[in-house]
Amino acid sequence: MQSKTSADGGTYRTVAHSSSNRQFRQQTAAQQQNLWLELAEQMQLEMPLDHPRVVAQRNWYLKHPAYMRSVSERARPFLYLIKEEIEKRNMPMELVLLPVVESTFDPKAYSRGHAAGLWQMLQGTGKNFGLHYDSWYDGRYDVMASTRAALDYLEYLHGFFDGDWLHALAAYNSGEGRVQQAIKANRRQGKPTDYWSLSLPKETQNYVPKLLALADILKHQSHYGMDVPAVPNRPQLAVVEVEGQVDLNMAADLAGMNRNQLKALNPGFKKAATSPARNAEILVPVNHAQGFELAMADLPQQERREFQRYQVRGGDSLGAIARRHGTSIEAIRQANNLSGNTIRVGQTLMLPSAARAAQPAPSDGVYLVKAGDSLSAIASRFSVSINDLLRWNRLNDKHSLRAGQTLIVSVNSG
Repeated sequence: MQSKTSADGGTYRTVAHSSSNRQFRQQTAAQQQNLWLELAEQMQLEMPLDHPRVVAQRNWYLKHPAYMRSVSERARPFLYLIKEEIEKRNMPMELVLLPVVESTFDPKAYSRGHAAGLWQMLQGTGKNFGLHYDSWYDGRYDVMASTRAALDYLEYLHGFFDGDWLHALAAYNSGEGRVQQAIKANRRQGKPTDYWSLSLPKETQNYVPKLLALADILKHQSHYGMDVPAVPNRPQLAVVEVEGQVDLNMAADLAGMNRNQLKALNPGFKKAATSPARNAEILVPVNHAQGFELAMADLPQQERREFQRYQVRGGDSLGAIARRHGTSIEAIRQANNLSGNTIRVGQTLMLPSAARAAQPAPSDGVYLVKAGDSLSAIASRFSVSINDLLRWNRLNDKHSLRAGQTLIVSVNSG
């Protein structure tokens, strides 16, 4: 601590100023590293912190710290992407917490009321705001597509209720008609029409306080003694756009990532491939995105798995169907997410093409390059990444293949 003499002979201390600067720098550094802190700093909605419904929800969160620990872990891959979408539209950052209230940030959540995904959208609402559905794909489970649709819906509700975000949030839960009726009823009775004064279903009465209480805790974690696990303040995932139908197992192999991980990040795809009816957005970890994009760009169209629909007839078995269509039992099981060989008459199966179905790995782990081969196709065929092939074979350029060249395609090759 340092004291100085002022012009009038008095003294003043400079320690407070330097301490304040140091504390500010520490807070800024923490915000730069922890996404939750940056989000909290941007939250601006007014909230009655002493309202009984807010207090009750805040107390619940504080008594259940494990809840936010698990939510934070599930939010980790998706939170930054959602934040970016909200920032693009200049919407309240509190909206990033809606998936906590709606689905505990579980992109595969499904409710008894048939709402689905992170944002718990009904199929009709999703369709009204641009989500696509077919036998291959359900947009409500697609993290990016459902985020855009949910924010479109919230923008619509915000306009419908003349710029009142609390009315819009309540309507997201119970529908704009229900909230509008409550507003009209209060007007007739000469009562206030703010959210807190409306007669709404109990779930809706608690819905907005849940979000506001959580925002309050995030903004004042140290005050409440709540330690929400940090989420890195940088993108965890990248969106890769792919044209035409793509086999998801092949996509995972080309991206050099675990197949189950890719499917977990992209639960909108209902089968083992993207929809043949439309191009797709695939979420992959940031560090895999560039390699995946390059591999997809390099992949010949004939190497992408194509499917045909087949309806099971009496006397059919997986073995008979596989032989008849030049594919394998395992390829059919993978394409249709079957755990065994049981099928039923009338069931529709997706049959992969013969070209992609059976590509046995060479027993010696070495492959002889043929005319027309590409590194991405070979990587997919043997379920390895392009980077592995480059490293194992000391290749500097993925376009340097030539017919007759031998490649190591297995780490166990002798």
